[in-house]
Amino acid sequence: MFLSFFVFSFLSFSAKCDEVGFKYRLQDEEEINLSRFFYAVMPAKTIEIIVEADKSENIVVTVTNGELFSRGSGKWEFKAPDVSGKYELTIRDIATDQTAVITIFVLMPDTKMEEEYLNGYRIGNYPPGKYKGKDNYKKPDGFIEVTETNKDIYITPHFQLEQFLCKQSSGWPKYLVLNPKLLLKLEYLISELHKKGINAKTLFIMSGYRTPYYNKLIGNVAYSRHVFGDAADIYIDENHNGVIDDLNSDGKNNMSDAEVLYSIVQQLDENPDYDDLIGGLGKYIKNSAHTYFIHIDTRGYRARW
Repeated sequence: MFLSFFVFSFLSFSAKCDEVGFKYRLQDEEEINLSRFFYAVMPAKTIEIIVEADKSENIVVTVTNGELFSRGSGKWEFKAPDVSGKYELTIRDIATDQTAVITIFVLMPDTKMEEEYLNGYRIGNYPPGKYKGKDNYKKPDGFIEVTETNKDIYITPHFQLEQFLCKQSSGWPKYLVLNPKLLLKLEYLISELHKKGINAKTLFIMSGYRTPYYNKLIGNVAYSRHVFGDAADIYIDENHNGVIDDLNSDGKNNMSDAEVLYSIVQQLDENPDYDDLIGGLGKYIKNSAHTYFIHIDTRGYRARW
């Protein structure tokens, strides 16, 4: 009884720490209230920040670098620095002392690439044109630079930057494409798991971003959502033993546990409130290389396998 109350109390406290009492939106992304998030922008480009709070006069927005302009009525504009790197934008409600920290990544432009390489890191060649004419299948304009210094930072309450790096071997820096919608969908998944009493501190990202070079090396299709930064192969592994956890408490570690994750994502995709996060969903059996897992993405239309 005490243990159940403790777990429930811990999850409730954790959920409150993950959220703030106001909502904000970056450019045309989803409106959210997470205490930590991220956004990527090209050098010298401007993004709009909109904050919805009970009293907008209590909201203070600051940045570590770049230019910030107040536009009134809970609106600001941030002009990114010319130099690629990591910057922080903080939104604070001075009445409640609640703060949301937004990590802003100013991208390394793809024009800096020399053939298949960016600063010695092999990215390879993106497939030409757009798959089925869709804009989210075009080559990225830039890449997040990941270093030994910034790799460990939390970009949302439950996920660190390095969890999404491509698995190919290389030195530093490494480069990454990562869509905020994927992180938002993963955070919603964790929230639903907590409601079911499953204390997932994070999800194990078996495969996040893949460079076109690495994606081709492992024999995957050219237009995989992994190369566009909005896909992840995931499972829960709280004891770090490389095996999916027993999520349905039947004493076994098998496909039924992957189906717990699958069913939650399925429900999210069927919820009209999350239309902008709809995507692909697949489940995979165990083999000699990996445990049971599911694939999740935000490609913009429903796909199942």
